[in-house]
Amino acid sequence: MDCNPSFSIYTQMALLSSDYLIIPMMADFTSLKGIQGILMLLYEQYPSESLKKYASDIVTFNKQVQRFELKLPKIKQFVFNNYTSNKGVANAYDSIRQELISFCYEQYQKFPEYFTKNNNSLDCLSTWQTAYVTNVKDFHSSGKVSASLGIPLHQLPEQGQTFEMPDGKEITLAKHRYAEAVENVKYLVSKL
Repeated sequence: MDCNPSFSIYTQMALLSSDYLIIPMMADFTSLKGIQGILMLLYEQYPSESLKKYASDIVTFNKQVQRFELKLPKIKQFVFNNYTSNKGVANAYDSIRQELISFCYEQYQKFPEYFTKNNNSLDCLSTWQTAYVTNVKDFHSSGKVSASLGIPLHQLPEQGQTFEMPDGKEITLAKHRYAEAVENVKYLVSKL
């Protein structure tokens, strides 16, 4: 279930209906706040004592989960999207990305019970990253064409290279770009 990043009632219902979390991230610090929000709202891991104190006096989502003996989903994968470099991950992007990965790994070390089990030895950042982090390159025009015309991404290569958009403009896509997007998605799915 694809959820809005807000913690609406629909998001809460989706979370309680799910076994696993796949958390999309971008290399920006709003993603850090999003991960902190998930840890706080689902698992009561507050970033400060003042927030912890405040939460102790109110009804929280986690308290209701415990009260009704419900099961929370486990974190399965962090998916980085929106990288655009043709030769790997851009340096500026990678710097912030590494900070986010380090933060997520620290959470895994502190709270492994929030994550899915993994049969591999995850005793260092690099092995943990291989198991729990995936890059999916931004689909750019391919994604826009797919969404606008209702053509599933995996079917774009069969449809040719030139597409007429709803406003009548023709868009030409490089086949290798959307083929790469499909491979990225296949790789992510293989890790699930």
